[in-house]
Amino acid sequence: MSTTVLPRPRRAPRPAPTGRLRALARGHESDPAWIRPALFGVLALAAVLCLWNLTASGSSNTYYAAAVKSATESWKALFFGSIDPGSFITVDKPPLSIWLMGLSGRVLGFSSFSMLLPEALCTIAAVGVLFATVRRLFGPVAGIIAALALAITPVTIAIGRVNNPDALLVLLLVVSAWLVVKALESGRTKHLAWAGAVVGLAFMTKMLQGWMVVPALGAVYLVAGPPALATRIRQLLIAGATMVAVSAAWPVAVTLWPGSKPYIGGSTDGSVWNLIFGYNGFGRITGASEGGMGRSFGGVAGAWRMFNAEVGGQIAWLLPLAAVSLVAGLWLTRRGSRTDARRAGLILFGAWAVVLVAVFSYQQGIFHPYYVSALAPAVAALSGAGAVLLARWAKRSWYGTLAAAVAIGLTAETSVLLLSRTPDFAPWVKVAVVAAAAIAIVGLVVARMPGGLPRRAAVTVALAAALAAAAGPASYAVATASHPLDGNNVLAGPTSSGMIGGPGGGGGSLSSTTLDYLLAHQGSATYLVAVQSSHASAPIILQTGKAVVTIGGFSGQDPAPTTTQLANMVKSGQLKYVLLGTGMGGGPGGGGSSSQLTSWITQHGTEVTDAGVTAGTLYALS
Repeated sequence: MSTTVLPRPRRAPRPAPTGRLRALARGHESDPAWIRPALFGVLALAAVLCLWNLTASGSSNTYYAAAVKSATESWKALFFGSIDPGSFITVDKPPLSIWLMGLSGRVLGFSSFSMLLPEALCTIAAVGVLFATVRRLFGPVAGIIAALALAITPVTIAIGRVNNPDALLVLLLVVSAWLVVKALESGRTKHLAWAGAVVGLAFMTKMLQGWMVVPALGAVYLVAGPPALATRIRQLLIAGATMVAVSAAWPVAVTLWPGSKPYIGGSTDGSVWNLIFGYNGFGRITGASEGGMGRSFGGVAGAWRMFNAEVGGQIAWLLPLAAVSLVAGLWLTRRGSRTDARRAGLILFGAWAVVLVAVFSYQQGIFHPYYVSALAPAVAALSGAGAVLLARWAKRSWYGTLAAAVAIGLTAETSVLLLSRTPDFAPWVKVAVVAAAAIAIVGLVVARMPGGLPRRAAVTVALAAALAAAAGPASYAVATASHPLDGNNVLAGPTSSGMIGGPGGGGGSLSSTTLDYLLAHQGSATYLVAVQSSHASAPIILQTGKAVVTIGGFSGQDPAPTTTQLANMVKSGQLKYVLLGTGMGGGPGGGGSSSQLTSWITQHGTEVTDAGVTAGTLYALS
């Protein structure tokens, strides 16, 4: 008996480098030839808006800049996200974005450019990943529109030009969505587990805000995942466990750290868990952990906060289009199969948008307008999907024409409202928006009449609709890239009205005479000086690269150091000088406002009168 051995199938030859480059330039074979050049154009636009004159903002948020500078000086400071190289106290956020900027500084040398470059690259990458995600669900045209919408959303450009952690957060949220879409296609657990890991990294970037997309990611796979329900539930549990494990890795490492470790800034007891669930957790929702800062950054909480004077110009431009697209899209896909890709995409980005709008609108605690950058990808994706769905519906139905007209009209009205708040800024944009919206709506009606529209006229209508939707946010995005931004309260648009000079913002530096005095008399002390709040310490760290005790942390309210701790630091020779009178005040119990701490310093210290101090009082302690 003979057996026939089948030949092993040959592997397909690897494409030559020129072939790979051609494939990269051409894109997916099923896409129209213009899609890939259009994508490169959108990415180039995002790059210009993010990278042009990137260093105009200098140190941006000096609170984070000091931590990045410290990360280039000390590996321990990098690991903890400490504000100073001596690791006395950390910033009030987890350190992943500090790691990214700190490593960039170690490679390129610390500078404004090396610090801000990773944030800009994160924003550009988010635009590209959003295209890939939306393309898989709604097709390449929708993907291009979504990518463009994200690239011209003003708050997207604003966070890409400062050193706040939000640019990295947005990228990670978009990557997690892309991985869930891959899981919807494959039904494989590994894609969900990777999505969970990426959400864990988002937690490592901005704690519980990184988890705000979890309801959307979980809901879409539970509804539209390919496997049986029991399998989907098991897969989601594995993804959830992965997410929790990655999220908890750094907090557990900090808790179990065997040696001395810095006080965790923003906490009430030095515990990272207190920071997670307090100041950076439920305190942001309820307002219970405001840290003495006002609620006025984002205006009064309520249903219309996303459109108010503080927040509207950052994100509201395409919200009407996104809302109409979501409702219309769910109606159009109501008879689709359970795993219908378009409906799955609407569930994914719709739930993402609804959850974030609800939380941000009614959040009672500290709320900065730039937080809505996490909402921008969902709004952009819904806008891209809706533009394609509504255009197709309008071709075959008067109901579709009406829906498209409503979307264009509401979007144009919103743009006019927002542009009216800056009447001296490019008044022609408002006129162009109104004219383009009118042309687009009339064209939609004419197209439904007998005979329709010639192809050239139809293209004109489409361009008019695009102009009506994009002119407002695009003009604000361009304006954002044209002037410095205050990293403490980042505001996109033609003017920046953030807290320049406030805590974590521009700060206040010591005179060169005072710095020279402190450097000359530091001796073997670990810390150059102790000052109240990061408002005073961050500029000193940036100027000298020296360890500085930040009394009370960010705003001077953290209970660190205690009087006993400060006395021990002085007794052991770690600290010689304390500068009082430069902090932001604060509430009872704060390190910078504790009357007991201040009394101890004034009683045991000697006032230094020859150090050239122009603000506050310098005390020498021995």
